[in-house]
Amino acid sequence: MKGLSISKIRPPRRWGIGTVLLMLCALVGTALSAIATPDFSGTVDVVPLNTQLGAQIYLQRCGSCHLAVPPETLPTQAWQVLIQETNHYGAALEPISRPELGPLWNYLRTYSRPLPEDSQIPFRVGRSPFFRILHPRVQVPQPVTLNGCAQCHPKATLFNFRELSPQWLDSP
Repeated sequence: MKGLSISKIRPPRRWGIGTVLLMLCALVGTALSAIATPDFSGTVDVVPLNTQLGAQIYLQRCGSCHLAVPPETLPTQAWQVLIQETNHYGAALEPISRPELGPLWNYLRTYSRPLPEDSQIPFRVGRSPFFRILHPRVQVPQPVTLNGCAQCHPKATLFNFRELSPQWLDSP
């Protein structure tokens, strides 16, 4: 190679490709963080990151057909049966896929409480002792219906059970 000096050969501009990739990753990350991340600030308990995927699956699977009640309202044993049943109170459901089942069960198990072994498992919120514990001074209309929750919890459809209707704000 006549007339070509080694000092005139430039190394490839790898930093340019790296910079473009870094900017692309930042853009995608920003877009993904803006996509429908539920606000769990109104839930009964704080939902940390390690259970938020299960909470999202719960809201998508259960909250798309009816009001999704906090896991605290039913015992652990009831949730364990409910998420595996395909006959859900007379409605035929598709089974929950294995990849969804793990995080969903982790979320429900974390926020529910087990009943003593000799107890009958309630599969209705109004029959659950934990529902009664969460509502100690409330005269709950009978029968308890999921739609009735919104009378006292106006943002229940947004999975916010901390915000109460004005009549309950100053109640004892």
